Amino acid sequence: MLQASLAALEAGHIPPTAAARLRDNASRRETGTAMFTSNLSVNEFLLTRDVGYEPLGQVMGTTVYHVGYQYMPGQTWGNRDPMSGLPLSQEMTVLTHANYEARSLTFNRLMEEATCLNADGVVGVRFERIGGFEVGLFEFKAVGTAVRKIGASGPKGRPFVSNLSGQDHWALRKAGMTPVGFVFGNCSWYQVSGWRTQSRDMSGWFGTNAELPDFTQGVYESRELAMSRLSAEAAHVGASGVIGVSIEPHVEIIDVDQGNNYHRRDLLAQFTIFGTAVRYDPGAEPHPAVRPTLPLIG
Repeated sequence: MLQASLAALEAGHIPPTAAARLRDNASRRETGTAMFTSNLSVNEFLLTRDVGYEPLGQVMGTTVYHVGYQYMPGQTWGNRDPMSGLPLSQEMTVLTHANYEARSLTFNRLMEEATCLNADGVVGVRFERIGGFEVGLFEFKAVGTAVRKIGASGPKGRPFVSNLSGQDHWALRKAGMTPVGFVFGNCSWYQVSGWRTQSRDMSGWFGTNAELPDFTQGVYESRELAMSRLSAEAAHVGASGVIGVSIEPHVEIIDVDQGNNYHRRDLLAQFTIFGTAVRYDPGAEPHPAVRPTLPLIG
């Protein structure tokens, strides 16, 4: 059994025992003996049913991923600017790819569990990443509630995935839109500090307030690449837009020993952006009226 489980994971799937448990639960629905679990609150559960969906069970996708060797621009002698002699700033492609591969494995397993339950989609997805480049590995985990259209006999194509809460999913459906997928953008950018940034950074207590333009540029480079990849994924699934977007920036200072007791500080800027891709549903109900409310003060 262990060998079969490891083989399934190597192929990017869920363990056979997990698949068997979910399929057994799905078969019990026809006899009325199935039990569902859910990470939805009571209000989210009721609102999910109000828009015509019933929970089937809690589903999960996860992967623990090792980050391979990453070329560090600031600590080698290759790819240098001919004028300044400094290394060239660039994307850390190994780290970016590791994030994408781990994310892909995680969400493919989440959707595989949903498919075993004959789900139409997964709502209320909570996405978490632990670890990173500094420790050489990380874990991606996504947990949500698989749902199915009430009265439907089976899924209609690939299940949709949404990180919207039950309330937001209800409001989205009532507003005439439908989720079409969970989209993701990521970039890890290494920014080498130029002479101007170095002089300002080393001024210490005797310097003045001043922007470090190279570091600002590195943050922009990372963010723009991450956003463009998020937009490309949304366009690929035919989305009209992306809502519920979460941005996780991480900035790390890298100390570089240049010899002769001289150090330079570079920047590692990482952006992770994700959200729910949505599009207009021509067969949806009319838009709900928005009613302002005032809190009562006792």
